[in-house]
Amino acid sequence: MSIFDKIEESEKKVEEKTEELIYEFHAHFQEYIKLHPEDEDRKNEIFQGWAIQKIAGLQLSILELAEKFNNFLKNK
Repeated sequence: MSIFDKIEESEKKVEEKTEELIYEFHAHFQEYIKLHPEDEDRKNEIFQGWAIQKIAGLQLSILELAEKFNNFLKNK
């Protein structure tokens, strides 16, 4: 596989994940609005909160992986 093929494959994965996250947010927003219909005009704020939670989850995952990797290296 050439470097260009790898780049193209990576771009495709990013596009697929982007679509998945867009769908996930829209589903989240619809569920939220069912519970809080008065907030329907706060979509941007709701998105920001949702995105921050996603980023926090990523950070925690990375920190956990780094800790496991460091422990593995220490015990080697």
